[in-house]
Amino acid sequence: MICDNILDTVGRTPLVRLGRLSMGNGSEVLVKLEGANPGGSVKDRAALSMITAAERSGQLKPGGTIIESTSGNLGKALAFIGAAKGYRVILVTDPKAAGSMLDFVAAFGTEVHVVRTPDELGYQRPRLAKVAELLEQNPGAFWPDQYNNPGNPGIHAEQTAYELLDELPAFDALVCAVGTGGHISGLAATLKHKLPDITVVGADVVGSAAFGFPYKGWEMRGLGIAWTPGNLHQHLVDLVHPITDPEGFATTRLLARQEGLLVGESTGAAVFSALAYANAHPGSTIVAVSPDSGANYLGESFDDIWLTERGVLQGIEAQGLDSLDGLLAGARSPRNDFIQLDRVQPQLV
Repeated sequence: MICDNILDTVGRTPLVRLGRLSMGNGSEVLVKLEGANPGGSVKDRAALSMITAAERSGQLKPGGTIIESTSGNLGKALAFIGAAKGYRVILVTDPKAAGSMLDFVAAFGTEVHVVRTPDELGYQRPRLAKVAELLEQNPGAFWPDQYNNPGNPGIHAEQTAYELLDELPAFDALVCAVGTGGHISGLAATLKHKLPDITVVGADVVGSAAFGFPYKGWEMRGLGIAWTPGNLHQHLVDLVHPITDPEGFATTRLLARQEGLLVGESTGAAVFSALAYANAHPGSTIVAVSPDSGANYLGESFDDIWLTERGVLQGIEAQGLDSLDGLLAGARSPRNDFIQLDRVQPQLV
């Protein structure tokens, strides 16, 4: 296949059935590998969608500037798309950003500002304050605002969902890690129309306030947020599954060692939730979206020293999640149950 430019390679990512990570009850979990996009994540789709819409509306003019807050993947997407289209890109991030992400965007000539002082809810609000400052300094610059821009969920409703239906015309449940809310909301909008009986599960990290639970810190990257983003359309989400750091990291590592899938931490959370759902629903078919590649996190998720310094490896070992059998046992009895959004919120472990 010959493409006119790198942007034509965004999308059409593979769907892979898990083999060893199976509950053995006739259910199956398939993973949509968004890390196969050219920038390595699901955010390639959203970034291209938001930039294209801004070009059409006149918000982004030829040779213009793009400014955004990001913890990683959207920044990578904006960096390579900006380079391909001739835009100046300025990113605002924080010390939790993976070093590999900073190296990636630097290769495209992207400017990076690192916010080093958090507030009581972490770095996300200080990052947005820095974006506002930079927008004042750069009149006419375009801010994608991934948390609220309708182009973020819109591309998944218009493109990703139909890709998935072409590959798998019928399935029982969709599991997505929740960050900005973009891909879960967009996919759910279309899939609930086409598959009325589908169950949509939001895999969120314990400590995230996306669904109104009390905020506290966590170690996984790529999911969780300190507030409810505008692009998270909660009426489209049937169940929320709060995932602990040990559950998510352990699954990420075993996907590499048992399935040959090098994926990120948010994928680990989504797949652990999918396995738990599969255990409770024998014979069902579940699709878990893998937001990015594990190449982003080689020095963190797959580094025993990094995990030990943060107490995560100790949690994995204490819960017996460091083997295939142990992980599957953990999925049969996860630390937190699936939660219906109309229920009184329980205390999370």
